[in-house]
Amino acid sequence: MQSILVGSGWHPQLFVAEMSALLGIGEPIEGTDRMLISDDEITKSKLDYSATLDDLLQPASCIRIDSNQNNEEVLKVAFRDWLETIPQSSDSGSVAVRSVRHGKRVEGWSPTELAGHLGGVLSNEGWTIDLETPEIEIGLVVNCQTGLVAWGISNFTESPRNGWKDRSPTQRPFFKPISLDPRHARLMLNLLQTRAHVLDPLCGTGGISIEASMMGIASVAIDLDPEMMQGAMQNFEWSMENGGTGNIYPQLGDATDLVGTLDSRLRGTINGVCVDPPYGRNSWRSEDAQTLFIRVCDSARQVVEEGSYLACMLPCEGNDDEIVYGKPWDQIREEMRASGWGVKGKWTIPVHSSMSRVLILAQTE
Repeated sequence: MQSILVGSGWHPQLFVAEMSALLGIGEPIEGTDRMLISDDEITKSKLDYSATLDDLLQPASCIRIDSNQNNEEVLKVAFRDWLETIPQSSDSGSVAVRSVRHGKRVEGWSPTELAGHLGGVLSNEGWTIDLETPEIEIGLVVNCQTGLVAWGISNFTESPRNGWKDRSPTQRPFFKPISLDPRHARLMLNLLQTRAHVLDPLCGTGGISIEASMMGIASVAIDLDPEMMQGAMQNFEWSMENGGTGNIYPQLGDATDLVGTLDSRLRGTINGVCVDPPYGRNSWRSEDAQTLFIRVCDSARQVVEEGSYLACMLPCEGNDDEIVYGKPWDQIREEMRASGWGVKGKWTIPVHSSMSRVLILAQTE
């Protein structure tokens, strides 16, 4: 069974990285950076908490066509042949084709028109068309620039990101201007590749633990500031009232001394570290901010299981992601390695014109 993963387009490189972490799939279809293909059946539940996925088309297929030629019949034949191979049939329920365009508009290409061609095939094959409330949706993805046309049974009628706005930092009881976006928190958690206890040693307003709880992952949230911890606990209660199922263990303590801070009952249970260090506009280049981060890395390494991952968001120059905390990235990477963390990945996420952030994934060495 062929499966196609459709990315949101927000950050194609992180889409590939997240799918690799969740499924072990990491190579895009040639000619697109927003679709990955697999010959294996994919378990939908593994993607229910994705931060970068739009849809899973399964079973699926794809072809390339040329808009300068009359390829309508080629597409219809390929689609009709695919229909004969899938478990669903005209008796399975009503159906609709939903089209989406990837890339720029190209004259002569109309995803809506192509969807109409597929709808015509379905109708001729005896399927019942229902564009309002279909029981089965067929997703059609058209990349007008490369000629790639992909289709398949849609496994997500709504994106896994649906409802995130309701959990944005401003919707929580306790809010500070610099709070982690739910998308970033969930993405980092997925990159950790663990469903066991996750540690956030600088929890702030608690965004990481909130998303972990929504994913059914237990977390340990630590902060040195009593006021911040009190506010975070309000947010934790709010998250539990709004669908959170993963336990949250808040602790007031020093992230640079996790051996002394961590509750003895939780020692030996940490399988991942997810951290968003402070990065205020006036302080992110400071020596203190960089020193704190490295000390937290060193401290976290002492309390995690071997093979654990660490995901973090660090500030960098807006036009140069090789300058992190105002210093050469190679220096920061070597300091992380000296703390026991080998960097596995680095991706830039723009914030504003003068500053970006880099998402770093590291693993114990």
